[in-house]
Amino acid sequence: MSSERSVVPLESNPDIFTEFAHDLGLNENYSFIDVYSLTDRDLLGFVPRPVKALILLFPLNAFFEDSKNKTPANKGDSEDNRGEATTNDQPVWFKQTIRNACGLYGLLHSLCNNADLLSKQSKLLEFLKAEPREDNKYCDSLTDDFVVKLSEKHSDKFSLGQTVAPDAVDDVNLHFITFVRKEGEVYELDGRRADGAHLISSRTDPATDLIGQQSVIDRVQWYMENADEDSKLNFSLLGLAPSWD
Repeated sequence: MSSERSVVPLESNPDIFTEFAHDLGLNENYSFIDVYSLTDRDLLGFVPRPVKALILLFPLNAFFEDSKNKTPANKGDSEDNRGEATTNDQPVWFKQTIRNACGLYGLLHSLCNNADLLSKQSKLLEFLKAEPREDNKYCDSLTDDFVVKLSEKHSDKFSLGQTVAPDAVDDVNLHFITFVRKEGEVYELDGRRADGAHLISSRTDPATDLIGQQSVIDRVQWYMENADEDSKLNFSLLGLAPSWD
């Protein structure tokens, strides 16, 4: 694109993400919910299962900026089981080209990698079927145009929320990334990375959904441990899961 597009950042609010997702074709029986812990059994009891995707909001700092294109390092996985996804069945990944739109890309990563939860009339499903990519990496001008049109059509979602929204051109120090599971493997999806989806675990427990995978727990903990001390409370986690209703 000839100039950088920008949007008002999405608030990490499950109601906003759910309304947006339903507009994009998500099955009404699914919604986004707050996840307050990945390890506390009492708090996990409030999470409907199975969780199909997790969207983490965390505060950026210089360390994260320097690390964003490096291979994630997780406890319990050997080096040969981590890094950039290279197989043809890797998850759908969108390169972020719209400023402050990481929430939108997090939503796209969640939905496009759970296409079975999308209606046949979903514009996302139509796009994926009409524009398949051999490596599932969407980082071209056609994709940019599609995402821009989505952001323009649903621009009202970017101004919703309980807090005062910043201007679209403001520098925002918070960022969304997504965790998904595909073909038994767990991936971290960040639209600002240079090389696409990153595999964080090829050894997963088939009896446990995404929220129960140790690699996800370790990775979220890694972000929390490396956050600036005065920003450690600026984290939130949303899960794509069956609706309670």
